[in-house]
Amino acid sequence: MASTTNNGIINKLSNHSVEQTVERLKNILQFKGITLFALVDHSGEAEKVGMSMLPTKLLIFGSPKACTSLMLTIPVLPSTCL
Repeated sequence: MASTTNNGIINKLSNHSVEQTVERLKNILQFKGITLFALVDHSGEAEKVGMSMLPTKLLIFGSPKACTSLMLTIPVLPSTCL
């Protein structure tokens, strides 16, 4: 699958497992000083209720310093900085 952009979301195929990809992304964020606000494990939560799905994880990250100024200027668009 090629890199695509839709509503600000970029999808890229990884040559690594989901776990490896998440760890690599976390390391990159840490190296660049970008805050990881949350890691949502959709497939892990599905498993807890007896359901299964392909490994699916969501990383929510951003820059509080850069985004707070933007959110104060344009308060109707707070999610654009994540």
